[in-house]
Amino acid sequence: MRNLYATLTVLLFFSRIYAEVNDRYYPRYHLAPPQGWMNDPNGFCEFKNEYHLFYQYNPNSSLAPGTIHWGHAKSKDLFHWEHLPIAMDPDQDYDRSGVFSGSAIVENETMYLFYTGHVNHPGQSPDHEEHQCLATSTDGITVTKYPNNPVLIGTEHQPDIRDPKVWKHLDTYYMVLGNSFNNNTLGRVLLYTSKDKITWNQVSIIDESDGFLGYMWECPDFFELDGHFILLFSPQGVKPKGDKYRNLYQTGYIVGDFDYSTNTFKPIAKFQELDHGHDVYATQTIIDDLGRRIVIAWFDMWDQNYPEQLDGFNGQMTIPRVLSLSKEGRIIQKPVPEIKSIRGERVHIRKSAGGAIVPLNDNAAEISITARSSNNLELFIESQNSSKSTVSINYDSRHRTISLDRGGNDGLRRTEWQPKGDLKIKIYIDASSIEIFCGRGEVTISSRFFPDGPVQVRLGDKSSVKHLRVTNLNRTVFVNKK
Repeated sequence: MRNLYATLTVLLFFSRIYAEVNDRYYPRYHLAPPQGWMNDPNGFCEFKNEYHLFYQYNPNSSLAPGTIHWGHAKSKDLFHWEHLPIAMDPDQDYDRSGVFSGSAIVENETMYLFYTGHVNHPGQSPDHEEHQCLATSTDGITVTKYPNNPVLIGTEHQPDIRDPKVWKHLDTYYMVLGNSFNNNTLGRVLLYTSKDKITWNQVSIIDESDGFLGYMWECPDFFELDGHFILLFSPQGVKPKGDKYRNLYQTGYIVGDFDYSTNTFKPIAKFQELDHGHDVYATQTIIDDLGRRIVIAWFDMWDQNYPEQLDGFNGQMTIPRVLSLSKEGRIIQKPVPEIKSIRGERVHIRKSAGGAIVPLNDNAAEISITARSSNNLELFIESQNSSKSTVSINYDSRHRTISLDRGGNDGLRRTEWQPKGDLKIKIYIDASSIEIFCGRGEVTISSRFFPDGPVQVRLGDKSSVKHLRVTNLNRTVFVNKK
């Protein structure tokens, strides 16, 4: 029976990993699941000279998150990803309804994984509970859950207390957790400390909603950046205000100062959106061995029903981005420099006038634009087969705004941008996604789109640019085609 069980386990693993998906929307260089459903990034870390990224994963269906597992991939350069066996299944009483989001720290050649065990209680009130748990890995592949889980129950904060982000300062471990309180009407972030990673005590509330910032703060992250501290999180329940907060759920940050002696955080600026597109949620950051603060996010959004779900997969991750903080207190985001390693042939590099068209190879490219900031700019990312899947990118020089419109219901996203000097924009296209980096990276717009066939770039008829460079990006992710 043991041999039969082992054989069935191996067959189940390979059936999960090697089931075919349709290639039309599958990313060429963004991390996506081998099949099934992907959402939040988890356990992002650097271990034995490789980057590891875990993620919320349903290996059995691309239509819904289902009962969440932890998927797992690793990379030496943040672009060439290798899929690894599923790291954690919901197989214990304390996580039987889902191995929810969490983080990692690496010490003594051991990966310590902190996560939320989710347990549903149908027909009861409350109908679920969440506890914080620990698992370890010494080889970066096999994960063992701590036998005395959970390490933090948080009875007084139930039922919504989740997504532990853990770090170490001096001889103390710190953990932030997202929480909903006041009868699930307000969100906040709680701070805990520990001396041994096992016994945790609450020491403060980092910050909380006054009503404007919604009823639940998910996926909190808390870190120092260029002399200040950043509280990065995804609040649920923020109401739209003009061009702001247009997504179902938001992701953004508060800049402030933190005192480790009193465990108090003092905001010095209001909440700002991290990205101004449709599809960035559930961020996670690390400091890598080069000292860079790198962020990665789920490149999707809840309740969207994108057509890729019918192709055997759902979800992908953003390009990893290096963070810095401007003098004005704004986060600057730039693609990690390793993206240079996947650049291929330059297919267009010249001054261009209105109507210029550049076809893309395999629907994947890096587009660099330099233009006069005193003029309007219109650029189209469009299917060669149909006008129904066109995305327009517009810079309005009079109102100093940059926008992306992918058409359809709720297609427009727009934000203020005041470029210094020339208009400089970089755009990354990948099969079913667009990421726009404006100027030094002070504004980003990231949205999914679903073209019908080959994609081309076209300048608007009334637009002209000093410099248009289109570079093919080589494929680093492959799937079996149907």
